[in-house]
Amino acid sequence: MKKATCIALLFLAFTGGCSYFQNKFARSIPGTKGTVTLKGIRGPVTIRRDSLGIPVVEAENEEDLFFGSGYASAADRLWQMYAMTMIMQGRLAEVAGEEMLGIDVFMRSIGAKEKLEGELSKLDRKLLSVLESYAKGVNAYMEHNPELPAEFVLTGYRPGPWRPADTLYVFAMLNMNVSFNFIEELDYLILAGELGYDKAAMLFPVYPDEDLPLEDARALAEIPHRELLDGNVRTALLDLRRRLKGVTPLGTPASNNWALAGSRTGSGKSIVCNDTHLALMIPNSWMLMHLKCPTYDAAGVTVPGIPVVALGFNGKIAWGATMVMADSQDVFIEKLDTVDGKTRYLYRGEWVPVKERKEEFRMKGGKTVTRLIEETVHGPLFNASLRAMPFPPELPIQPLPMSSKYGIAIAYAVEGGARTFEGFYRMGSVSGMAQARRALQMVEGIYLNIVYGDRDNIAWQVTGAFPLRKKGRGFFPSPGWSGEYDWTGFAPTDRNPYRINPPEGFFGTANNRTVPKGYPLHMTSSWYHPDRAERMAHILGKKKGATMEDMMKMQHDHFSPMAQKIQKLLFEPGMQGEIDAATKKWTRARKERVARALELISPSAFNCVMDKDSAGAAVAGAFMHEFTRATFLDELGPEGGLLWEAFIDVNMMSYPAPEDHLFVRKDSPFFDDVKTPERETRVDMIARALDSAIVLCADRMGSDSKKWKWGSLHTYHWKHDFTKKTRFFHGYFNRGPYPASGDVHTLNVTTFAWGQDFDTWCIPAMRMVVDFGLAEPAAFVSVPGQSGNPSSPHYADMIPLFLEGKNHPMPFRSENIAKQYIDVLVLEPKK
Repeated sequence: MKKATCIALLFLAFTGGCSYFQNKFARSIPGTKGTVTLKGIRGPVTIRRDSLGIPVVEAENEEDLFFGSGYASAADRLWQMYAMTMIMQGRLAEVAGEEMLGIDVFMRSIGAKEKLEGELSKLDRKLLSVLESYAKGVNAYMEHNPELPAEFVLTGYRPGPWRPADTLYVFAMLNMNVSFNFIEELDYLILAGELGYDKAAMLFPVYPDEDLPLEDARALAEIPHRELLDGNVRTALLDLRRRLKGVTPLGTPASNNWALAGSRTGSGKSIVCNDTHLALMIPNSWMLMHLKCPTYDAAGVTVPGIPVVALGFNGKIAWGATMVMADSQDVFIEKLDTVDGKTRYLYRGEWVPVKERKEEFRMKGGKTVTRLIEETVHGPLFNASLRAMPFPPELPIQPLPMSSKYGIAIAYAVEGGARTFEGFYRMGSVSGMAQARRALQMVEGIYLNIVYGDRDNIAWQVTGAFPLRKKGRGFFPSPGWSGEYDWTGFAPTDRNPYRINPPEGFFGTANNRTVPKGYPLHMTSSWYHPDRAERMAHILGKKKGATMEDMMKMQHDHFSPMAQKIQKLLFEPGMQGEIDAATKKWTRARKERVARALELISPSAFNCVMDKDSAGAAVAGAFMHEFTRATFLDELGPEGGLLWEAFIDVNMMSYPAPEDHLFVRKDSPFFDDVKTPERETRVDMIARALDSAIVLCADRMGSDSKKWKWGSLHTYHWKHDFTKKTRFFHGYFNRGPYPASGDVHTLNVTTFAWGQDFDTWCIPAMRMVVDFGLAEPAAFVSVPGQSGNPSSPHYADMIPLFLEGKNHPMPFRSENIAKQYIDVLVLEPKK
């Protein structure tokens, strides 16, 4: 919340104006019944809505259909649509003021505008018409409904007309959200600047069966690690990371999808399932919609600002997605020099002038700021955006203006928006598996595992054009001056992994490594842990006669492979003796706490289900938290500092160091507590974590362990961005808290950050099951609700379904649509 907005809210609170404004906000709810006469359509467009506000848009042709899609999207998510485009366009300061200038400079630096506006010219007339019709529908809605939602009122922002290009900006936002290795690379720079290259690499494990990435880390070895970035630059990098995280849900690597062949289902027909795990947001990034005309008929989730169904069911094909965890961004360290006020960079033995362009940024209130953007052969330099970052006011000593003889450049794959849009558009009308695969191979700009199927077949296709490198994997920042690590182009999408009709009778992906170690096409080194994939394979490998109900139950599964692994570790032969030895000199009270922890998470007391009412789950979750702090906080602290925040961030984005240290890296130097004269081991940290877990639970929930519940520590709390820095309007914008089952390792993900707190920050934002054996195959849920308007009854009314693990039908048959979708709004063409 920005200063001007906070002042306005304080005024309202003290003058009784809040009630007035909430009444005003309620007037922004659009009508859902009757007839509206509008320009821009050739025939009638019908928008039906059901009890949850989910729309079915029907028209006689595609132009009118996508006009209706735009109208319905604007009715539900207008603020969100504009917010996403303004982030990618680098225009947040127009709404939020100068403190967002650093984010705007960063976004302009990556050059999305030039690349995306050029993509429009690559669209054929039909596809361009889809975007134009959608834009007309959005604009018609705003013209007919001048009362805007609360966010526009509170910021004072009045949106301009929606443009066809704005949809491509939303696609670019999706691209950034599903491939974010550059954030990991920035975190590595922060950590390596203090720890050194090799020790920092220990905090970036690739996968349980892979070696540490030491060779990648040593690419910059000729630069002493403490000279790489001064403290000011590291502080600015962290603040940039914080602010990026505040405006876009970067770093949310979790989703599940799977498909069962008819040999494993009760009906003998395929079942396709998906639950995409995104940041816990209100509203979330998805909305549900059914689009229906003679040439396009698809239902599922779409993204506000995109005309077509992104994931779902078209009557013949169903498809769902997870993140590949693609490495489609590389950070390059450039050697810089300044001559006569002009910046040069070293490249292949020569000093080359940077490419320059000036960008103007309008601030809220009318002020205009100009910034010089500099680029090398590898991409834009971050330096300008880092200089624009305002340092946190809580710092006791404000850093001096930063200067560095090294620059940070980013290579970022943002092209392919036109073909990507065409691929998703085609998925709405493909009728067979071969057509679906051809459509998915067009998706060059977003990196996904797509699992799809029809009645009799299932398949898996990886999308996205992956960068090809001369040398290295791009996992850590590379030296830019030699040219050895440059990109040479992109791999054609027909090289991407693909399988159809596996002999096992099922597919499943969960952001895990889906290809063998050393696979010839390098997609990433940022895989997530294998736990959810292992659980999925365990269930599906035994499944026979599967039904839709079975699949919904599986999506709601709270069994934690991590809790099981911890239990196995703690009770393996010899471990008890090692713990006893490590605690020999401890006080009786501490020893009793360790014994109590072991008792509560023993196999006889705890079934490894992270149920919200379980005491064993509470102790297991607290152990994960305390093991992280015991192992790493002594060297990476204090909490809130540069190193600790970078460490917590990177653990959220890929297979994490705490898990790796607990089970794989048994001799890590991080186990030694640098604040004691002794040399501690992994067992010492395990013992400390058991002790501290009991202390934490007792402090939070009282001394009686029979009353401990995981859901007392771990909750869902949907918080609107507007309320994160103010005490006002929380009841209007926010929902929760609710006790949460699960953890980051359960199929029903409720991610919390080991070592930070127990707040749930990533959840299944949607769930989908399509059972081809049913007359009406498709059922979905999207939480918290269809509408992004807090005054709407559909702002959070899917939360009960979500908490109960139930999906909502989205029928295709006309008679069932008529029964379910009872509110009818007709858009008539203006004569």
